[in-house]
Amino acid sequence: MEEISRLSEAFRNFTLASRSLETYYEKLQEKIRYLTIELEEKNRQLRDALLDAEEAKDYLKGILESLREAIVVLDPEGKVTMINRAAGEMFGLQVEEAIGRHFDSLGFSIDGEDAEAVLHTKKGRYDVIVSRSEVKDSEGLVRGRVILFQDITRIKELEAEKERNHRLIAMGEMAAKIVHEIRSPLCSIELYASMLARELEGSEHVNLAKGISTGIRSLNNVLTNMLFFARPQKPVLKPVELEKTLDETLFMLMPMIESRGIELKKSSECSAHIAGDAELLKQVFLNILLNSVQAMPDGGRIEVAIKTDDGFAVVEVADEGEGIGHEDLERIFDPFFSTKEKGTGLGLAIASKIMQAHGGTIKVKSELGKGSRFQLYLPLNGHK
Repeated sequence: MEEISRLSEAFRNFTLASRSLETYYEKLQEKIRYLTIELEEKNRQLRDALLDAEEAKDYLKGILESLREAIVVLDPEGKVTMINRAAGEMFGLQVEEAIGRHFDSLGFSIDGEDAEAVLHTKKGRYDVIVSRSEVKDSEGLVRGRVILFQDITRIKELEAEKERNHRLIAMGEMAAKIVHEIRSPLCSIELYASMLARELEGSEHVNLAKGISTGIRSLNNVLTNMLFFARPQKPVLKPVELEKTLDETLFMLMPMIESRGIELKKSSECSAHIAGDAELLKQVFLNILLNSVQAMPDGGRIEVAIKTDDGFAVVEVADEGEGIGHEDLERIFDPFFSTKEKGTGLGLAIASKIMQAHGGTIKVKSELGKGSRFQLYLPLNGHK
């Protein structure tokens, strides 16, 4: 009987333990359900955060890619971690090949201070403003640097052109006054020299009088060029086929080009038509081509090409001549400035004035000993 009582007690204890275990199991399941819901919520929040971070990263990347300024981001060791499209174009690199490389190995050099410097890369020479800033985390530790290059090459060109125009206007006014003062007595001298030549006809001194007349005509030609420069050009605008006008100019120069052993190569990517004055444009082409011919006394090669660029027809003349020093490039369009011993310094000044009258411009790239490249920009029909 006592054994039955103990067995019953054991069953009761087992039943109580089972109920307690069931209760604990239910609470455990409830806890697991809560944790599962909480984990799912945390996972959702994490996915949203990652998505937001990715969108923010794409947005930031989109902003950097759309900027005209060249931006390079470096890690603490000076290696490139990010570079935008503008920087890739400026340095002549694909973005992928720049990532991971040390900044100093990108193949460039900088002359001058950061405030205003000259950047030399594979793509060429740029006038830039350079700014550098450190990237710090929330604790103030330096995590890298950002270097920004602002290309001000075009701004510098416009400033130089504006300054050149001011000088041209002042010198033009002066030239017009000089021509007026000199031409009157010069005409009298030429008249008297002609009369003297007639009086001395048949004598041994007639050549002296003719020499005076020849010298006066030469001087008068210089004055005519000065006056051509000084007076504002008013082109008579008519439809002009640019290649035809250029060909006519080349035809006039071919005897000189061939006599100097110069090879001429001409190409045309398009049929460019503009509104212009054909005779004045011939004067421009003539002056530019003569400049190239005279730069190659021992022969060489001249390449002439016609292209289009953003609403402009571009006539490009490249030679293998002596080249122009960087310090002289800004002055070659000034009247009376010449790098040649016998040059009057009016050819390029006149060409620049005519181009301005047509709404165009002249760009020059040159290097001593390697030649020069002149690019004549003329607005196509319908563009200004």
